[in-house]
Amino acid sequence: MLMNSQIVSPLPIHSVTLFFADMWILLGKICTWIVFLLIGTYLLPLIWLTCFCKPQDLKRKYGATWALVTGASQGIGRAIASKLSSQGLNVVLVAIDDDQLETAKRQLKAEFPRQEFRSVGVDLSVEPHVYMNKIMQATEDIVVQVVFNNAGYLSMGFFRHQDVEKLIGNLECNALSAIRITHHFMKRMIEHGCPGCICFTASAVSFLPSPFASMYGASKALLSHFAASLAVEARDNHIDIVALHPSYTRTHLYANTPKLLILNFLDRFAATPEEVAEVLIHSAGRVILRDTGGYAVITKLISRIVDMGVITYFMMIARKWLPEYRAFSKKA
Repeated sequence: MLMNSQIVSPLPIHSVTLFFADMWILLGKICTWIVFLLIGTYLLPLIWLTCFCKPQDLKRKYGATWALVTGASQGIGRAIASKLSSQGLNVVLVAIDDDQLETAKRQLKAEFPRQEFRSVGVDLSVEPHVYMNKIMQATEDIVVQVVFNNAGYLSMGFFRHQDVEKLIGNLECNALSAIRITHHFMKRMIEHGCPGCICFTASAVSFLPSPFASMYGASKALLSHFAASLAVEARDNHIDIVALHPSYTRTHLYANTPKLLILNFLDRFAATPEEVAEVLIHSAGRVILRDTGGYAVITKLISRIVDMGVITYFMMIARKWLPEYRAFSKKA
């Protein structure tokens, strides 16, 4: 005797269609949130800072009398010193001990006769105990509440072709000196119970791999990470920390590098040192990390969307087409 078998009817076609439609809607919402987290959380603060925040006076903000700027004889450092002086701050100028330092001091004094200026001629790439002693002696009778770690230089070429001690000196000047100076003046601010700010001139070059300028990119990345970490610790002491990532800027940084086509191209969109200084002062106490200029924003977005390992892999494949590779291969 045959038993009646139960026949299961397939789902109606419209039910399947609705299911996949709901899945696509859910996937779209998830993607929207991912894009917002990756891009929106980066762009919104940038728009807020650029469009809605007014310029600020650091002397008034922190009740400060003295500021210190490294790399103060030219470029961005010189522009920072001028801007701070215009706000009524006295400035300690730290730079290589040469005619440019004394010229900068003399020009600033002529422009701002009511302000005091102290020059400290040191080489931040060698003998840390020597340059720190000079800086400490020059500031032992004052309270420095505004610090701009701006000094740095660019050394380019194949890593293996460069003298390792010079590479370490590049790291010392670009990053380690900033850490030593920050450690000293942060402790002094806390001992005196003073609020203040410590600023770092990092670089957008650290967002992507920087072959043929490996020490420069690494040192600037170190500054950014150090600033972000230190900002958390310094909060209880009312000390603001900020690191700025400028795009290509018209300074003497590239004076001793090969005349690469990419640098000529970027120079068309380059900011002036005065513009960069204005953005850095504008950012103090408002954000921890700030990018300025089209190159910085675009490369930051790329690094947020595409994995760094993937970017590096494609740069490895295309390495022989990089203008730096061709330029330094000829010298090798």
